[in-house]
Amino acid sequence: MYNIILVDDERLTLDNLANYIDWEQMSCRVIATASNGRDALTKIESLQPDILITDVKMPFMDGIELCKQVHTRFPKIQIVFLSGYNEFDYACAALQHGACGYLLKPIDHEELATTMRTVRQRCEEQKNLLNSTLLTSGEYLRELLQIGGNLLSGLADEVTTVYNHHLHLPADNKTFYFVFISIDEYTLLTENPLTFDAPSGDFSTVERLEFFIVGLPSFFPGVLTKLRDGQWIFVTKESDSKVFTHWRNQSANAQRWISLSLTDNPQSLLIFTKQWPKMLQMRNQLVAIHGTGLINDNWDNMQVVWRKEPFPKTEHLIAAVQQNRRDQVEEWLHDFYDGGLPPGNISQAFVDSVSVFDAVLSAVAANNRHLQDIIEKDSRFFGRLSLMESMQSMKTHMRQILSTMMDELEASPVDRHIEIVNEVCNIIQKNYGQVITIDMLTELIFLSPNYLRTIFKDVTGKTLMEYVTQIRMDNAGLMLQETNIRIHEIAKRVGYESPSYFGAVFFKRTGLTPNQYRTHAKKGSRA
Repeated sequence: MYNIILVDDERLTLDNLANYIDWEQMSCRVIATASNGRDALTKIESLQPDILITDVKMPFMDGIELCKQVHTRFPKIQIVFLSGYNEFDYACAALQHGACGYLLKPIDHEELATTMRTVRQRCEEQKNLLNSTLLTSGEYLRELLQIGGNLLSGLADEVTTVYNHHLHLPADNKTFYFVFISIDEYTLLTENPLTFDAPSGDFSTVERLEFFIVGLPSFFPGVLTKLRDGQWIFVTKESDSKVFTHWRNQSANAQRWISLSLTDNPQSLLIFTKQWPKMLQMRNQLVAIHGTGLINDNWDNMQVVWRKEPFPKTEHLIAAVQQNRRDQVEEWLHDFYDGGLPPGNISQAFVDSVSVFDAVLSAVAANNRHLQDIIEKDSRFFGRLSLMESMQSMKTHMRQILSTMMDELEASPVDRHIEIVNEVCNIIQKNYGQVITIDMLTELIFLSPNYLRTIFKDVTGKTLMEYVTQIRMDNAGLMLQETNIRIHEIAKRVGYESPSYFGAVFFKRTGLTPNQYRTHAKKGSRA
């Protein structure tokens, strides 16, 4: 539908034109009327119609003067004149100033239909020409941002001319507002539609978001250029973050997945091309740190927030998962993902996340085949993690997989306790000759001392130190029976620096001194 503004100082003629002609049948609609050229010009500036149908002789500003100004300032508007028989000379003069036709009063409907077919054809040609020009300017803009404005100042001038024409700005205007629009996690949404998509329908989330962005110029006047998949530049003559927030809030998906970076003052295309690398860098870093769906118009005053604190220890996370301490897991995730960007940017966060996950899986699922099967079935975990550009998305993803682990461990706590105790027993049996403390054991298996003491006593019926003593005494007894190693050397081999203390412990356990035990053992073997 093409929009029309009607202008005539005769109220009856204006009313008949506006209300008693089937404009819709001619693919047109009347959006405003005016009784003189001055009033019409104000409405044209505001509404920017496709077609102007105007009387020639009017007060304040006649049709010819109106035609001159419209043709100069808004050359895409097609103008048709209305005139009486005695105003033919006026009509001829109007045609010389850019009008594309004239109609005699009273209006003949067949003549009107014929004229409007010509006018619509010109509108379509103008539209096609404009689209072609915008496509070319888009190619130029992409080249300017890639190579740099200084080297291609001639292209910048051409693009500026196209923007001025499309945005109805003076020919000598040099500045615009620029809005960088991005679909956050674009690759992730494209690669994993089933995981991140909206309810089932004809289009994926990415396709819906792209359709939504393409519709921006109909919501707010401007020129939209696609730079690459998931990224656009919107050029406009004015900018207000509240307006763009209102636009984005019309779609829940857009609120979640679209970020906007706005210039806070008008600037030339050459200046913008110089600032573009920082705008892109800051957008990437802000999304990486704070997550998706940002709107920012102060990016040029920001600096990178690098991580100051070291990453939390992986052993603490393993212990929290094994003990099903979800509050501690959440605290660990906060310390890891909310402490700022690590050196190497978001890619380093991915590498460290993979390393942490491998360590947790190795510690928690080493003897749990069912849990290993569950994790293997979710083979997309690393694939999705590698596509994420936001540490907040990584955090959510890691929380989900750790929660799966804890759910499985919680479903079979007794079996898991047996696995842990068996692991501790193996450590003790291999290292009984060394100093063994509760702190040393908890560091090796990533559990708190109290938790380890509790589950060990529940499974074995012994305390940890009772079990350590048992293993040491059993091995001491074997050496006393089977070797001639001196007592003080046996004491050291089973973990006692003091032979006398070793003798006291051995006597308490067996009722014999080490020498007596050896003597009885040898007598028994001879017998």
